[in-house]
Amino acid sequence: MQFQDALRAEQARYIHKTVPTAAFGGLIIVGIIVVVFRKVVPEHYLYIWLAAFIVLTTIRMIIWARYRRQEFDPTVARAWLRQAVGAAAVSGVLWGCGSLFMFPPGQLQYQFTFMFALEMMAVAAMFSYSSHFPTFLAFFIPSMPPGIIGLAIQEGGGSQQIGFAIGILMLSVVIIGSVRFFNRMILDTIRLRFENVELVAQLTVQKDAAESANVAKTRFLAAASHDLRQPIHALNLYLGAFGQIALPRPATSLLGKVRQCVQIMDEMFRALLDVSKLDAGAIQAQICVFPLGPLLARTRVEFEPQARAKGVELRVVRSSAFVSSDPVLVERILRNLVSNAVRYTERGRIVVGCRRRGASLCICVYDTGLGIDEPDQRLIFEEFYQVGNRERDRAKGLGLGLAIVQRLARLLGSKITLRSRPGHGSLFAFDLPVAGHVELPPLKVARMNGAARRFAGALIVVVDDEELILDAAKTLLEQWECTVIAATSGAAALSQLAASSRPPDVLICDYRLRGTETGVGVVEAVRNEFNADIPALLITGDTNPDQIRQITASGLAVLHKPLREEELNDALCALCTPTTALRN
Repeated sequence: MQFQDALRAEQARYIHKTVPTAAFGGLIIVGIIVVVFRKVVPEHYLYIWLAAFIVLTTIRMIIWARYRRQEFDPTVARAWLRQAVGAAAVSGVLWGCGSLFMFPPGQLQYQFTFMFALEMMAVAAMFSYSSHFPTFLAFFIPSMPPGIIGLAIQEGGGSQQIGFAIGILMLSVVIIGSVRFFNRMILDTIRLRFENVELVAQLTVQKDAAESANVAKTRFLAAASHDLRQPIHALNLYLGAFGQIALPRPATSLLGKVRQCVQIMDEMFRALLDVSKLDAGAIQAQICVFPLGPLLARTRVEFEPQARAKGVELRVVRSSAFVSSDPVLVERILRNLVSNAVRYTERGRIVVGCRRRGASLCICVYDTGLGIDEPDQRLIFEEFYQVGNRERDRAKGLGLGLAIVQRLARLLGSKITLRSRPGHGSLFAFDLPVAGHVELPPLKVARMNGAARRFAGALIVVVDDEELILDAAKTLLEQWECTVIAATSGAAALSQLAASSRPPDVLICDYRLRGTETGVGVVEAVRNEFNADIPALLITGDTNPDQIRQITASGLAVLHKPLREEELNDALCALCTPTTALRN
């Protein structure tokens, strides 16, 4: 529908709503005039005049009822407005005809009463028909001028009648101007409403497009991440096995560079996975009381060499405070903030410390780096947004670090605050509840000797539908002197286990296998076959939130692709019993 058609439809709706009030209101005024004037005006004139108005009102209401249930499309709106203009014109003509006999000679009070009633009808028409100026004019032109002229030329009229006629004329001019003003105001209001509706429609379309794009991005990342993790996962395992072989010095140097490249890719995928897990609600805060001192000390040990290599001073202020929060998540937040500070600080220093604020402890990371412009400060916590990395240097990450930090802080009920000035550095901070000092038992770490950590003699079943990953895992585990059964499905694994004289010590299963089979199903099938609670480890490259929830709900130990050999080694240490290496 074009704008003019839509505007006409709105005018038609407004006029249609006012017809009953205008028609019956006018009929009531006519009835009052007939009662008042019947002693000074021939009654047959009055009754004919009243009958004409009754007929007109009846016709108008019949037409009004016909249009009551119709949709005012352009055709209907034009037809209705034509009939409204016609009905207003007939009403105006009848009022004009009344001027022929409503001025009894010498009866000034009656003459003024009729003109006053006529002027009030004009004012009422101003409010009823102001949305459609032609309808108002159709009533006003045939009704008012005859009355003004009739009053001015009345026989025996004096200066009072002429003065009153001039006053009525001036008031009529004011009414016409007011109607014109109201008409423009109403049209502007309707026009603005249409523009707002159009803007809302455009915003809705853009919002839907943005949401669709976001859903498509999530699906793409989930699919691409899973597919790309497979070869990187295999590459990590092969590199782990390769590292067990004695190599010449040049080959060792090249292997180190290859592992560095793989580590960069690995960190990018892990950042994507962290965002997916947080959005899925797969990470839950485990609140406890812990000291900040060891956490700060680990931070200094980890990042001081990196800062020193850039010529940046890293200062970590000691703290004896105890806080109530999740130590793992707090450490991840702090590590991300310090890592960002080291990455974006080329000279000067970085200070990490704590500040007491009532019942809270504020952990602060201050740097003398690039600083952040105020417009960018609202954007840096969004995914994939990076300041000062227009060349998209992959060594600087994907721009997910602060997005993860914000989600983790929200999970802990905290909030990341930022103060920054370009060229003067930045201050990131977050608050944690202070806890009273508690005596913690000394942490006992079981150190395993090299032979034990290589799981010599352990029978490990590996199930993965990717032949490359299967071969890489088997190669690495055999380097650790394990006995390995490798299979692409649960049925194949059970078939090979049928020839074994003992149950497996550990199951390592990919979560997503061919068809509808999953690693969870394979673990259940093998455990049922041997009627034993065999330690099991799920490996997954999924980032889809629903998949992550399902994996977490299984209760099995989970590691995410791409997997480093030391992570697999640590997981097997946790799953294997001390007697595993003795079985053979």
